[in-house]
Amino acid sequence: MKTLYLWDGSAFLYRSFFALPPLSTKEGFPTNAIYGFLRALLSMIKRERPLYFAVAFDLPKPTKRENLYLQYKAKRPQMPDPLKVQIPLIKELLKDLGISIYEVEGYEADDLIATLSWWALDRGFSVKVYSPDKDVLQLINDRLLVVNPISGEVFNRGRVKEKFGVPPERLKDYLALVGDKVDNIEGVRGIGPKRAIGVLEKYGSVANILESWEEFSKEFPSANRESIELAYELLSLHRVEELSIDEEGLKVKEPDLERLKQKLEKLDMKSILKEIDSLYTKPKQGSLF
Repeated sequence: MKTLYLWDGSAFLYRSFFALPPLSTKEGFPTNAIYGFLRALLSMIKRERPLYFAVAFDLPKPTKRENLYLQYKAKRPQMPDPLKVQIPLIKELLKDLGISIYEVEGYEADDLIATLSWWALDRGFSVKVYSPDKDVLQLINDRLLVVNPISGEVFNRGRVKEKFGVPPERLKDYLALVGDKVDNIEGVRGIGPKRAIGVLEKYGSVANILESWEEFSKEFPSANRESIELAYELLSLHRVEELSIDEEGLKVKEPDLERLKQKLEKLDMKSILKEIDSLYTKPKQGSLF
């Protein structure tokens, strides 16, 4: 079975930048996000040897969710300038490595990952998503796994049920009730994780809660119908119709090693250059192509 590997590029950027100490070239150009991103990327390539692989990114313009709810992700700090300047170079390096990038104005990486996943599943692929975001866990099924790149934890249907008490297809209902502090989404006052499981056992879904609003609001008088509807919408993953997808475009291409090495030399990344040599330019047993 063909496997499509998908990366939340924006999450890896932030993680690399904030997890590593400041690094820079001799000229003072910051490189910690680039270095951390490439180390994680090359480690995964060495381990998994993906034939189909894509990286999704957020774009800086407001997303549809931000337009819907101005406070969405409002608690997150603004992107630091030393991170901003590294992003174009990371995208260039991905292209030099022969890896496809997907980004569409108005959509988050999660929506792109969801759209690519649905496309691949419909065509018989299995899918492996690398993302720390809880929202993508709702995509999980018998042919789709999610790996949290921070903890290394692998999520399948059983692990989602074990951790949250609900299956993947009910995760957004669960989060709409308990809220999501990371994205600044408020839940229902008085409903914590354990109680949310009980509520969903009783009602089944947010849609059923809204249909039984009179009964539910008596049980939870502080609940606000519009807030629950908004939370559910913010947590829903959307199909990106503007995204053009084909199998050939998802294939990992042969890297442009000369251009790649020139850029890495300018970035003073000797250890990454060694990894590139090990992966791509040694005899057959160490080469992807």
